[in-house]
Amino acid sequence: MTEHSCDVVVVGAGLSGLTAARLLHKHDLDVAVVEASGRVGGRAFTLENRELGMVSDQGASLCVPAQSTLWQLIKDVGVKVWQQPPAETVYVTEDGVSRFTPTSLPTWNPLVRLDHYNVFSTMDRLANQIPPEEPWEAASAQEWDSCTMKDFFDRTVWFKSVRRITDAFVRVLACAEPEEVSMLWFLWLMGQTGGGRWATLVNPAAASAGEYRVSGGMQHLCKVLVEQLGDKVTLNCPITKVKNVEDGVLVTGNGATWKAKAVILAVPPPCYNKISLSPALPEAFHHITMGHVYKCTLYYKTNFWGNGRVQLFTDYPGCPFVYGFDDTIPGNKFPAFTAFITGKKATEAKEMTKEQRKDAFCQCLARAFTSESEVMQPLEYVEKNWNEEEYIGGGFGAYFPPGVLTSDRIFGR
Repeated sequence: MTEHSCDVVVVGAGLSGLTAARLLHKHDLDVAVVEASGRVGGRAFTLENRELGMVSDQGASLCVPAQSTLWQLIKDVGVKVWQQPPAETVYVTEDGVSRFTPTSLPTWNPLVRLDHYNVFSTMDRLANQIPPEEPWEAASAQEWDSCTMKDFFDRTVWFKSVRRITDAFVRVLACAEPEEVSMLWFLWLMGQTGGGRWATLVNPAAASAGEYRVSGGMQHLCKVLVEQLGDKVTLNCPITKVKNVEDGVLVTGNGATWKAKAVILAVPPPCYNKISLSPALPEAFHHITMGHVYKCTLYYKTNFWGNGRVQLFTDYPGCPFVYGFDDTIPGNKFPAFTAFITGKKATEAKEMTKEQRKDAFCQCLARAFTSESEVMQPLEYVEKNWNEEEYIGGGFGAYFPPGVLTSDRIFGR
């Protein structure tokens, strides 16, 4: 067995692990990053197709103004970004197709508008009452953690049309169903991502501030961090055991052992189950679940959806997709459209073949943009089922069912 020694071992070479390692390295600590898979980036995964002349983010892609830590990292590292223009929204239901801007709703009914405003402003108000570093210390933590978002919507939302939007909001942000996620956890998550005004269909603030993408794809940022760390990163080395010892910690995996003063587990919490930890972590960790998500992209000869950027929300029987957007990237030869299958629909989509998922995507676009002849003949289709990633287990992140976050203060910390 190969033996190494260092100050800190970081398990996981995704954005969190590499950022932690960079910070430690800057403070002259000897750090080792150990990654189970054969690539860096974790949930940032940029697919390149030189034949089609395209770069596609099949994982994390957007940088929004609320992500101040990410922005500071981008600035420090020096990677380039580009701004996406504001998008017109196309909303498809069994009742038809609606188009609206980020400052309007697809209805003139003042009561529906009031209902929409009330539920999202209420969520923002409650989210502001949750301490970012200690959500279990919120005054209403026990009450909110005993409820799901479905419970909250049941008593808050008046109109069916608004309920469609709120349910889709949870499915897009958590990649889970409203009845699966803790109200406390979801409100905390909202607070960390800028609140409902940044994430809902009607979003004047985001329309003016904009969304940004990393040039060359989000995984490029991770590769730049690896370059700065030099030979500190080891790939294809699943960690199987972490043991506290008298003067530090022993980290073991794939025929190698690292003796260090400390260890950082920069992997999704559900993946802790793959590692023998001594001492063991609280039981509550076994109840954290990864979201379910497919990210799918179609490439076409022309952008038949129009010259302006669009985003698409769908909610009608038989359509597995929840949200999509014009994913045309400067420098790519062909325009692209990307969409997500999340939550329960992602679980059901596993029973479909790849060709069936592609056809369902095409039919969704045909219904939204009434251009069936071209829609059904894409140049290329690529997809990523994040739940098939052995050392990640899903996406976008881990969600907390009711009762977990407040179960144990030690667990919370």
